[in-house]
Amino acid sequence: MIKKITILGFVVLIASSIFAGVLNYVPQNANLVLLFQNNGPNYDSLKTNVPIFSFLLNDLGLESLVQSSVSNTANSLNFKSSQIWSFTLNDFVIFIDANQKDIAVVGKGDSTVIVKFIQSLIGGQIGSANVNGKKIQSVTFNGVTVYFYSDSGYTIISNSTSMISDAINANASNKSFSFNISYPKNAWFVSSWNGNFLTGASTNLVNQNDGYAYGIVSNGQLYVYGKDNLIYKDQNLKNAVISSKVNSLSLATNPATGDIWISADISNPSQFYNILKPYLKNNVEFDISNVINYLNGKAFAQANLVSSQDYVMTMYLSKDISPQIPTLSKDANGTFTWQGHTVLRYDTTEGTRTIHDYTIIYPDKIVSSNMQPDELVKYLSKAKPANSMGILPSLSSQLWQNSFLTVYINSSGAIENMLQYSVNSGVVIQARNDSNGNIEFQMIVK
Repeated sequence: MIKKITILGFVVLIASSIFAGVLNYVPQNANLVLLFQNNGPNYDSLKTNVPIFSFLLNDLGLESLVQSSVSNTANSLNFKSSQIWSFTLNDFVIFIDANQKDIAVVGKGDSTVIVKFIQSLIGGQIGSANVNGKKIQSVTFNGVTVYFYSDSGYTIISNSTSMISDAINANASNKSFSFNISYPKNAWFVSSWNGNFLTGASTNLVNQNDGYAYGIVSNGQLYVYGKDNLIYKDQNLKNAVISSKVNSLSLATNPATGDIWISADISNPSQFYNILKPYLKNNVEFDISNVINYLNGKAFAQANLVSSQDYVMTMYLSKDISPQIPTLSKDANGTFTWQGHTVLRYDTTEGTRTIHDYTIIYPDKIVSSNMQPDELVKYLSKAKPANSMGILPSLSSQLWQNSFLTVYINSSGAIENMLQYSVNSGVVIQARNDSNGNIEFQMIVK
């Protein structure tokens, strides 16, 4: 917990600067760039108007806790707390180098003040290094060294002296990074990445080209939009993606209870499987070809994250899968009939306890749960349509109908279960493909 607070404090306390100023220190070949701007007004709006953050910062007292820690630490160093908090009023930029090994942050401020504050906050040993004739301060904690360097009123902080040198050179040569994307001017943060950012995102089928995202605090919510641009190596796959007609929200009429639900929709899964099959490994544990022709691509799952570990997952069928029951039951620990339907039981041992999971096979769907069928019926009888849960009705106009994935986290329910406190909050995440097969995503936090 202390480590997490330390990292958060590290990022917050180095906040800084004038928009163009911090970007001047970012090399052109940076792999990922994340810029935060207008932090003061955006933080105030987040704290005052967005319910979940208002609860955490005001009602739960996280802001007071951090303020007290900063004030006490600053006083112990004979600093004014305003010297520390002044950094949060400015913009700052975080970037990762081209090799994805090192990270740096640039903000406007005095590195000497920051070094002493960070060292007092987390402990460790203050030191220095000489790089190309420049004295670079450092703090070493648990074997990790973080370097600090002041340049023209800005402070560069990194785990690598070479990144500090690269940042200084970028500013001196006027060959620095600039965003080449369009985003709202009132964006609180904006990020951009190149094709090497997501390790493992490239396959024999698809390469990641580049992408971007931005976030806005407005109308009582934090809204995040992003796009990941893809390069398809298999044109058949691209055509299939572009021609897909999906609507994950169509599943939001399903009964749901608990803290989270997920809906997914893939048009014509057997077509996608036939395209992907040549690229799949032959040693997969379960041969999906046995069931792929029975699936219509729609799936809905829900779970409790706080009050219990109960879950329900439903996969919908395009035709009766009964002929495959002998194959499906091979790995089951038990089989029985319930209300005319075959039920498969799977057992998992956790320590001295055995966990049972049940799969009910209907003509039009397969339902899996950790509850026995009779318990599951009672559980779902208390549920309401998923799209009526929490804040979802108020967000209906912002939701994408053509998304292949929708996730809703009912944070108001989770908070009420844990703390008996009422907060009208929630999180929605969606993903869809654009007309070129690229992936767009949006997240709404309220």
